[in-house]
Amino acid sequence: MSFDSALDELLFETVTIAPFSSVSATQVVSYGTAVTYKAQAMPFVQKDVDAQGREFVTRFRVVIPERVAVDPRSKLTLPSGFTPQTPPIRVVRPVKGLGLDHTEILGALVLLLLNVMP
Repeated sequence: MSFDSALDELLFETVTIAPFSSVSATQVVSYGTAVTYKAQAMPFVQKDVDAQGREFVTRFRVVIPERVAVDPRSKLTLPSGFTPQTPPIRVVRPVKGLGLDHTEILGALVLLLLNVMP
């Protein structure tokens, strides 16, 4: 099932995603051609866990009204007004449900949890 067109009016912003391409021997990251998507970008605070099991606090959420394969190493550019405008992607979730077939991207800063030995 595709994204319900009645919800389309909520997607009044755009985001740009430059897909991760490669990392050179000197650790220089290269990206493919950037693609712009109609989306809903919003501040969003929630504790979450990334694919490596690290806890972080989500600071923004992006909803794209289609299922998009996004590598978390890709470069995301948020609409103006967000700081930073090109934050790291922490989690990408394809979501399928009642008229809500979409992709959700979460981003944030990592919480460093220290074990202090007595």
